Amino acid sequence: MSNFEPTRHGLSSSFRLSSYGKLNGSGCKVPESVVTQLFDSTGSAAPVAANTGRRQETLLEELLRRMYINTRPPGAGVHHHLTIEFRYPIIDDPYAMGMIICAEAVGDFYAMGITECEDMMLLICFSPRMTASEINVVVPLMEKGFEECFHGTTGPAMSWSGHMYSNWFMAGGLASAYWSKRHQLERCNAVDGDVLVLTKPLGTQVVIDAFGCIGQPERWERYKQLVSEKDVRAAYQQAVKSMCHPNRTASRLMHLHQAHGAIAVSGKGLLAHAKALALVQKQPVSFVIHTLPVFDKMAAVCGRNSRLRRGLSAETSGGLLICMPRVEAVFFCKFLVAEDDHPAWIIGTVQSGNREATINKNVEIIEIPSKIRI
Repeated sequence: MSNFEPTRHGLSSSFRLSSYGKLNGSGCKVPESVVTQLFDSTGSAAPVAANTGRRQETLLEELLRRMYINTRPPGAGVHHHLTIEFRYPIIDDPYAMGMIICAEAVGDFYAMGITECEDMMLLICFSPRMTASEINVVVPLMEKGFEECFHGTTGPAMSWSGHMYSNWFMAGGLASAYWSKRHQLERCNAVDGDVLVLTKPLGTQVVIDAFGCIGQPERWERYKQLVSEKDVRAAYQQAVKSMCHPNRTASRLMHLHQAHGAIAVSGKGLLAHAKALALVQKQPVSFVIHTLPVFDKMAAVCGRNSRLRRGLSAETSGGLLICMPRVEAVFFCKFLVAEDDHPAWIIGTVQSGNREATINKNVEIIEIPSKIRI
């Protein structure tokens, strides 16, 4: 899935896109404060004269104008939805990173049952440390990955791209959709007896960290007794494929199988998102997670007291965590793998409680076999 070789594109063999990001082991999500500051800044349009009574438009307003997006709904019962997701580069393949940005940007839409997106924009912020030749290689590849994920899977009307400079390399997706309120899935209707379904394996950060230690003897020392280099490479390809895959089919199937609520699992980790979903339920229920599906051969790596086992490990472009009746969940998982070739798992239960989410002390870790052979 990801076999980027810098030298084939005229770059140095030492080029690493991720080296231009600001990663700290807690995932690649750009802090909301940074994103807010960026979009609240003034746009690039000519300054407005002081005596006109008009103010300078913000960057966000400028982008929406360039994309011809009217935030006013076109009719009664139709709402306009806008999401913005920014990430530092978690992998070194610009093409795959473009796909990941696209899949991440529409994740919240899919959690609401919104399966169609009219417009998207890829925004790339270059690091001043990048050379012109690096930028000229990275940008077209990211745009290609973004557009192929966008047009090939979500079927929207238009995609755009924009570029600017920042202290760190980061890329984001801005997605816009108009959707009938009647066809939007509420996230607050879980009831006692429902189960929790997850549509992607966990452990993207664990895999990325392990893969980054290959070729570095001191860092690899902690892994070599637990897993082989070949297994890590296979898990890496499995994780990249998962991150590049949007949850659109799962979102569509939620409409057919009585989903009572869903949330996209992302940078805060499984448990934080489960807690957020439990907190908004109308009924006094709690979520109990008894199973964690992880990428192949990562069970040994995650250990007994790891952040992954506790549901705290950051995820990138993770699955949907869905509440639905048990009988419907069985059919949902069956149809998802048949239509999408991506499995889903029942990982927990909804029980009468105080709107909390917990992970069992003796949670079961299941490794999801990789179809990729190295």
